[in-house]
Amino acid sequence: MSAAPLTANRADPGPIRLALVDDHTIVREGLRSVLELEEDLVVVAEAADPEAALRAVAATRPDVVLLDLKLGHGEPGDGLEVCTRLQGLPGTRVVVLTTFEDPLLLAESLRRGARAYVLKDVDTDELVRIIRAVHRGESGFDPRSASLAADALRAPAGDVPRLTRREIEILRLLAEGLTNREIGERTYLSESTVKFHLRGVMSKLGARHRTEAVYAAVQRGLL
Repeated sequence: MSAAPLTANRADPGPIRLALVDDHTIVREGLRSVLELEEDLVVVAEAADPEAALRAVAATRPDVVLLDLKLGHGEPGDGLEVCTRLQGLPGTRVVVLTTFEDPLLLAESLRRGARAYVLKDVDTDELVRIIRAVHRGESGFDPRSASLAADALRAPAGDVPRLTRREIEILRLLAEGLTNREIGERTYLSESTVKFHLRGVMSKLGARHRTEAVYAAVQRGLL
């Protein structure tokens, strides 16, 4: 399907603008009908294959792209190249939405810039929560994907940075998908203090964003 026209002013803090990239029309239609029940979500583009996806996203500049990894008759990782190329668009974040409970695809998606890896049997409320979190620049992990990462991506520790007990506690809450405010409530810290600890954690782990910090911590056996 061709991209929807760009109608919103990017300076306007209006609804979160979404692009749906999936080769099944019925999936896109179902997602649109469910997500647009939320007042703060609007679908501005749809695409069924990689090239159409890149054109649609470039034309409409959505805030969040829901990206299936298997597009058309190709391999499950076909969407990975799309994910890589979308990193060059500032303000656009990727949520991988897939049927593949595959740790290798999860890891590669994160390496290529995805902010979340979500299985398609996720319930609507959880998907909406993840979209909003990713749009805010926060972690997009839900408990199931965090558990998948912890179980399947655990790698030899190698050079393990020294994290404080408080930093480990905050990392674990981050992996559960909590916001800074929610982490503060759980740890009895102010939101600004949580942000301070997170900056330290990301610096020690060499992470560029929150999702990457969780992934790096899992790789090093810290979670």
